[in-house]
Amino acid sequence: MISYPLFRPLAWLYGRIMRIRNRRFETGKTPVERVSVPVISVGNICVGGTGKTPMTIYLLRMLAAHGMHPAMLSRGYGRQTRGFMHVDAQSTASQVGDEPLEVYRTFGGAMPVFVCEDRVHGAKRLLQSHPATEDAKIDILVLDDAYQHRFIHRDINILLTDYSRLYSRDKMLPEGRLRELPEGADRADIIIVTKCPDSLPHEDAKAIRQELRPQPRQHLFFSAIAYETIDDPDLADKDMLIFTGIANPQPLINHYAPRCRSFHTLRFSDHHKFNATDIRRICSAADKAQIVITTAKDFSRLPHPLPASLQGKLHVQHIGTRILFDQEEDMKKLILNSIPQY
Repeated sequence: MISYPLFRPLAWLYGRIMRIRNRRFETGKTPVERVSVPVISVGNICVGGTGKTPMTIYLLRMLAAHGMHPAMLSRGYGRQTRGFMHVDAQSTASQVGDEPLEVYRTFGGAMPVFVCEDRVHGAKRLLQSHPATEDAKIDILVLDDAYQHRFIHRDINILLTDYSRLYSRDKMLPEGRLRELPEGADRADIIIVTKCPDSLPHEDAKAIRQELRPQPRQHLFFSAIAYETIDDPDLADKDMLIFTGIANPQPLINHYAPRCRSFHTLRFSDHHKFNATDIRRICSAADKAQIVITTAKDFSRLPHPLPASLQGKLHVQHIGTRILFDQEEDMKKLILNSIPQY
């Protein structure tokens, strides 16, 4: 875990500021507003990727499969616009953010997706713009990356933490990567350790439980990344290029490295906005590969149309999530049974 001890005094100050902020919510000095439907929040207490988007997609699918009509509301991190927006087929990543656009495309436009930096205002607007009807009403909201956005009441608070970067081992910003003190994890109803090895030993899971020390009312689950591997019988005899602009591409690289003859990577910063120079660089590297892979999130930020030489080789990798230890049904039942009637 990388830390910067030089910034410890600033980290101490930031931690105290966040503690005061949280206490204002807990004592009612800062008001929290309810909206007219149940709300599920997905988030973390550190910066960087913990698998929020795959978990959000997982929840939306689960809710829809059980006859509900969910919608996603995100702040639209990285967008160049402000205010309330409805994601549609003409939306771009610069307008709505790469993650909301990825979710919209994952569902083929069938899932209502909205962005607004003010979640309370956004929730009220989307419920007004999509009035309830018997056959198609929005009856539950899933908030992406909203753990610290406490102005809106949530009925289920889901906290994610990366298996390789547990919040219990981290430091406050800017010394480390924590957005708030580890005590903030106590607000969660469900804690999910994400990006675990597929064959995580029970002993390791038990050790993590002892380290995180969840409250008696909290539920702890473990998940692994679920990849849709390329259906190519000759993959082992091909050279591969993987280019990404996500927080932690290593799990994706680890997944494909043993499956191809050789691989090369191009790593860009998280939420990188690809430009013409980047595309030329990618195409140059792709000349030496038979297969090119990028994530669905990165694909949403690519300028289109892509060069024909790249289109023919490019495979868009969708990243899902899988609950370990045969606890998927337990988690589904817990969530569904925790949704209140409004």
